[in-house]
Amino acid sequence: MANDKVKRSAIFVDMLRDVGVTVDGSTRILDLGCGAGLMVKAGRARGHNFYGAGYQLYDAHEPASSELIEQGVLRQITDNPYRLPYDDGFFDVVISDQVFEHVMDYPGTIREIHRVLKPGGAFMHIFPSKYKLIEPHVRVPFAAVLRARWWMRLWAVLGVRNEFQRKLSAKQASEDSRRYLDSRTNYYGKRQLRRHFGEQFTDVRFVEHAFLKTSERGRKVHQLSKWLPFLPMLYSMLGNRVAFGRRPMATLAGSESSAPAQDARGLEATFASRS
Repeated sequence: MANDKVKRSAIFVDMLRDVGVTVDGSTRILDLGCGAGLMVKAGRARGHNFYGAGYQLYDAHEPASSELIEQGVLRQITDNPYRLPYDDGFFDVVISDQVFEHVMDYPGTIREIHRVLKPGGAFMHIFPSKYKLIEPHVRVPFAAVLRARWWMRLWAVLGVRNEFQRKLSAKQASEDSRRYLDSRTNYYGKRQLRRHFGEQFTDVRFVEHAFLKTSERGRKVHQLSKWLPFLPMLYSMLGNRVAFGRRPMATLAGSESSAPAQDARGLEATFASRS
């Protein structure tokens, strides 16, 4: 897993550069929903100025580095009201990896991202499409859009389980999957995502091509897209989304909303312990 996070931190840096964001040793990058902070640690080891914030500073495999917590590199998100634990305009970039499908309060979370970004700063978020062939958390095909009890039971009977369901019966596993999807996931289509992000940011777009160009597996798809130009669009629909946007350089007085979210639970709630 640590090696995967090393690769992931490099992919984010390469993607940001590919879409025109300057990234050097002084660029402050926040990993939102950082879990145990493995990507933060990997990014800093490569000379980049990564920070992390999360509800729970651990994942299913290990806790976060106590040293990074003591240094203030990793910080815990507060709730009631929801607030990222950094000053206004502290970051140049905010990223997240497989987190936004768990965000229940989009407006509040996006307001906080806007607040901690410098004017002109950028965000980039990777998360699964709602039409992804295999829903990545419960492992059931098309489960983000098809959550009927019979559908979940069918795949449970066929033996489909995630790592937390291996000892459950088919009925227990199917009900567990339905509960998790209903309470811990929130999948939006591209139109809804553009609307939510567009309320606070400009230049909002989907840049899956940058992921395909910079990731090991994606490069094969990127190369094939020279002859099959529909492949990036197909990947965006059935694979992962990569959302990008920028905080405006300046806004009219009184037009910014600084009110923190009242309830952003779901950003990582139990996610760190189940992924």
